[in-house]
Amino acid sequence: MAGAEPEHVAWLSERQLARAWPTIRATCLDATANANGVRNKLRVSQSTWGESKWRTYHPADVARVAGVIADGTAELQPHWRNDTPEAKLLDQRLRRKNLPGAIGCALLVAVPLVIIVILLIISWNGSGSSSPSYWH
Repeated sequence: MAGAEPEHVAWLSERQLARAWPTIRATCLDATANANGVRNKLRVSQSTWGESKWRTYHPADVARVAGVIADGTAELQPHWRNDTPEAKLLDQRLRRKNLPGAIGCALLVAVPLVIIVILLIISWNGSGSSSPSYWH
């Protein structure tokens, strides 16, 4: 049977999909696959910590869509790509939106470090040892 699909095809993970389509934003891989007819399967795994779900993608379809992305004929929204003005604008908006969180995380790390340094300085100065202190 010419053109028949092999029985055991190694389906691609989302990480492999991202490598195959480097111009597509990581958050838009599934939307791009769906818009371009890539076969996918939802995988489920049970573990001690609960259920994990992830998608895998058919390699022949991924290769086909990689070609049409390169040709510029793929079904894509402009913001799904990394290299469009819409994507750059979206990145700027997301950075501005995430700025308060980034500042909060920096403070969350910096404040305890400052407290620890102050406590160390106080403990070294107030230790009462006979050795000279260089902090005065």
